[in-house]
Amino acid sequence: MSGQQASTPRIAASTSIASGLSGAITPLNTARDPEHTAAIREVVDAFRNLHASVARFVLMLEDLLGDARSLEATTGQSLGELLTSLYDHARALGFVRIDDLRLAIDTARSAEQQRDLVFQVTPGSGTEGLQRVARGFQRLDATFVGLCVEHVLEQHYRDRANTGASV
Repeated sequence: MSGQQASTPRIAASTSIASGLSGAITPLNTARDPEHTAAIREVVDAFRNLHASVARFVLMLEDLLGDARSLEATTGQSLGELLTSLYDHARALGFVRIDDLRLAIDTARSAEQQRDLVFQVTPGSGTEGLQRVARGFQRLDATFVGLCVEHVLEQHYRDRANTGASV
């Protein structure tokens, strides 16, 4: 094959959209730039984990308020909606580290736009930029998980102290 590259077969999944339009889903060409593809996957996975952690945090606070929904109900919400619920519930419960939570929420508000960097071809959307976004999502996720765990431990400590049990 002089000067010709073997083409990689593309499998397009045809879908029918409710409005009668049709669309095709074509998988990423991972052979062309595996590092970039891995960085995209990291961003998507980190955003999904962040969304799931915030959803679980909201559910935990709703349970404490006596108004818990199902996990499915929260996972259908956008991250922005979950963050608003999280702040409202935390305030209603007298969340001790509300300022730290507010800072994390303010930082997370731009996460959906940062996630969309995977669709852009602009400066900063290269592999390094995507990896930076993924690491930022992972740090935010760890922050929310840490605040949630701290709240659970604090609540457990208070409950035991109120019942007279040794802590």
